[in-house]
This record gives sequence, C-alpha cells and structure tokens, in this order.
Amino acid sequence: MIRERLKKKYDNGNKREKYKATFKRFGTRSGYKGEVRTILLIDIVDQRHFLVASHIWLDCGKQFDKINLIEGDRVQFHARVKIYEKGYAGYDEFGEKGFTTFDYGLSYPSKVSKLHHEYNIKKDN
Repeated sequence: MIRERLKKKYDNGNKREKYKATFKRFGTRSGYKGEVRTILLIDIVDQRHFLVASHIWLDCGKQFDKINLIEGDRVQFHARVKIYEKGYAGYDEFGEKGFTTFDYGLSYPSKVSKLHHEYNIKKDN
C-alpha cells in the first residue's frame, strides 16, 4: 500500500521532510470554531520522489493561500507525518456502530512554494 511509506517515516522518528504534490481543489471541514478551509493535494512524493500518497487533505493555512493556486499547479512544502483515525465512530439511524481505521497523512506544512516544473514519481524501490 502506498501510505506504508508514510507509516515507515512515522515509525522512524517522524522528521520534517520535503514533499511535492499537485493541487486539485479547496474544500472545507467542520472545526471547533466553525468551518476550516482545506486543500486537496494529489500525487504526493517525498524528497526521493517516491509516491507516498495518491491524495491528502490538509488544512489550508496562510502559506497555501498566499501562492494563489489553480487546479494542476505543483507545490513543494515541508511537513511531518501524522497518524489519524478515519471513518465514522458514532451510530447510524439503525443503531449500528460506525467503522473507523487508522491512517497516515501529513501535517504542519511549512516553506510552501509553487513549482514551475514537472516532478518525477517513482512507484517502486
């Protein structure tokens, strides 16, 4: 699985690393103080150009806002790997408990910049 690379990074000290990705679109999620703007990135590669995720949602933040992204723009940023619970933990209308799993993503993006060239994607070691 692609995100296994993120798991390995998390297990090996979780150092801040450089990533590259392609911007897809903006979105929103519910936060503690209201709606939070999010950003969908696709084809995320690490600094060795290995594909680490097909897509990732991040909180947008001021640095992504500043570079005026349009669909298809390529970006570079530094981030840490995070582990999170995904799925629905509550109960549905029939009283059935939801299903959750753990997954790996990226968090705390910094040093965000727009790339003006393509980047390679390696899928295997």
